[in-house]
Amino acid sequence: MKLWLKLTILFTVIINLVIQLTLIIILPNIKENSYQLIGEKLKSIAVAASISINGDEYQNINFDDSLAYQEIVFNSIREKLIHLKTSLNIREDIYTLNPVSKDSAMFGVMTNHKLFSGEKFFLTHPAAKKALLDAYKNDVCSYTDVYEDQFGKWISGLAPIKNSRNNIVGVVQVDHSAKTVSDKISFIENFILWIRLILVPLTLLAGVLIARYFSSPIERIVQIINKIANGNYSENPRTKSSGEIKELFDSAENLRLTILEQQEIIFHTISELKTAKNKAEAISRMKSEFLAMISHEIRTPLNIILGNLEVLKYEFEGEKLKEVEEITDSVKHGSNRLIRTVEMIVLYSELASGSFATKARFVNVNDLFFSLIDNYKNIAGEKKLAIKTDCSATTGTIKADERLLEESLNHIIDNAFKFTSNGAIAFCIKKSVEGIDISVEDTGIGISKEFMDDIFKPFHQEDMRISRGFEGNGLGLAIAKKCCDANGFELKIESEKNKGTIVVIHVPKEKLFNENLI
Repeated sequence: MKLWLKLTILFTVIINLVIQLTLIIILPNIKENSYQLIGEKLKSIAVAASISINGDEYQNINFDDSLAYQEIVFNSIREKLIHLKTSLNIREDIYTLNPVSKDSAMFGVMTNHKLFSGEKFFLTHPAAKKALLDAYKNDVCSYTDVYEDQFGKWISGLAPIKNSRNNIVGVVQVDHSAKTVSDKISFIENFILWIRLILVPLTLLAGVLIARYFSSPIERIVQIINKIANGNYSENPRTKSSGEIKELFDSAENLRLTILEQQEIIFHTISELKTAKNKAEAISRMKSEFLAMISHEIRTPLNIILGNLEVLKYEFEGEKLKEVEEITDSVKHGSNRLIRTVEMIVLYSELASGSFATKARFVNVNDLFFSLIDNYKNIAGEKKLAIKTDCSATTGTIKADERLLEESLNHIIDNAFKFTSNGAIAFCIKKSVEGIDISVEDTGIGISKEFMDDIFKPFHQEDMRISRGFEGNGLGLAIAKKCCDANGFELKIESEKNKGTIVVIHVPKEKLFNENLI
């Protein structure tokens, strides 16, 4: 998945999480504040209603009498409550209550159309009961939280009715249906949902723009490096950038220019070599200097690129660092591969021309061989390959150029692990009358009979397609062969397609320490 797409998804997820967390925090507060505002309003109306009632007249009404609603005082109080209800545009009833016991109360004056008195009811909800008793006994004006009783779901405001002696003779209660508040909250939630749906494409668009802003310079650098690696050295368009990104662009451009300069040098050198065959020693020195310069000039900008890649990582952190590492690791892998290719070309050229100066010394074959095998244990674990070393003898010391012996063994071992997907790889050192044999036997893809004649040719692979399944430049076995020849060893290969390969380095007995090297 592309870096910009990953950053877009991450940005969109973060924005939606922030919105969701905000709603989780805000909506409960909206509900709570709505209930508080309504409660305060109901309490104020209840206080206004209680003040409008003459307590002395109210306490003289006999509410136990079912015909009390016919009394003049009853109707006078009712008219005042109706007038208050109408003027304040209140939908629910305003009515008075008279506590009978701690668990029941009696309806007093009502504002509804049905006139009655003396009807008692049980106080079923603790919140309603507490508010009523606080108003009647403790002279407290208050409102309730949302509660549910036999008549529905309500918020109520309550205030005591007092007579001229400041005694509490009843309670005014004003109700408001909680369903109205719930409907308003639902409307707000639906409105927010629509807003979120509208914001989704806007969030995605913003995410794409931000992601492309961060990822496009890095992708451009990758394209430039890949273009150079594929042999396309055409000029790159200038890109606006700064900081480490600009340094990466500059390093890539320096690499391109360096390769172009070295190409010109190569063409010029080849021309000189064709016209100066009689000057073999001068040409040999020129070639060595040229190869050393090529190695230095290509490695220098690549090392700058690798260094800047590490610096670039400090610009990011967390999830963004992981995304950037996916890009920088591929650039790092390609750069290291290019460096290794240059080193192999230089070594092969020196060996092929005979300009490589061998330095023979005493080498412990066992220590060198098995230390190289240890470097591949992680790869064996990842590919679930068995490593067999049970046929190895203690050979002691031989006389050879250690670097060339290590190079040849490295390429042989690397090929065994590269072209083996399952099974086992056996490493063996055997003594014989003629000397010792160092062998690597794998169960990999093998080599066809047709390709065996070209197996030691440089830049040759059995599968030369661009889409081949294995990396490589076709120099491994060619270098291994040249290294063995320079050391005086014999390199032998036996293979069968899809059954595996056996590679043997034969060290003749005159190279053994116990034969002629004392």
